[in-house]
Amino acid sequence: MTIADKEEYEKLGLSQVEWDMILKSHMSKAKLHHLLKCGISIPEYFKSPWKEVKISEGQWLKRRCAGQSSSEIKTCEQPSQSGPLMAGSEWLPIQSFLLPGYNQVKRNQYLKGYAMSALAVTSLGFFAIQCITTSTFQPLGLFFLVPDMLWSGIDIGIQMQHESCSDVRRFSFAPTNRMIFINFKIPL
Repeated sequence: MTIADKEEYEKLGLSQVEWDMILKSHMSKAKLHHLLKCGISIPEYFKSPWKEVKISEGQWLKRRCAGQSSSEIKTCEQPSQSGPLMAGSEWLPIQSFLLPGYNQVKRNQYLKGYAMSALAVTSLGFFAIQCITTSTFQPLGLFFLVPDMLWSGIDIGIQMQHESCSDVRRFSFAPTNRMIFINFKIPL
């Protein structure tokens, strides 16, 4: 280890052990600066935590640089308690938008699903009857259909987020005990 090396790793706030790890791996200076800028420690990086959660190194670095901790990434990548999402599930919100209530019924949420479906069928029926009786385009029925479609698509999207990352539940607006507490800290 040269004096220049010692000055460099001390300037970066690294230990001699960390510097040895960097030199042995032939890590580029650009990558080192990127890791430090993102707040990733050298020992953490060399443990290869992305392999544990079965994502690519690039995805892991991107999420860490976006502010997620390794434990948050680990929590979000674990399969949900209700099982992994279906293949092609990224299209579920769009499918739910186009077919209101369909995916809710498939998920055994019958009341919500049938309400969405009934509203969609009623809106389309009202739209069709108005257009036929007046022989002109009457969009009033569509004004009821569009919010129903949005409700269905957003509902499935939120459910998918809850299933894919359990930390999302912490930010839910539906308290489990039906009580809301607000704490204020008053400095004295």
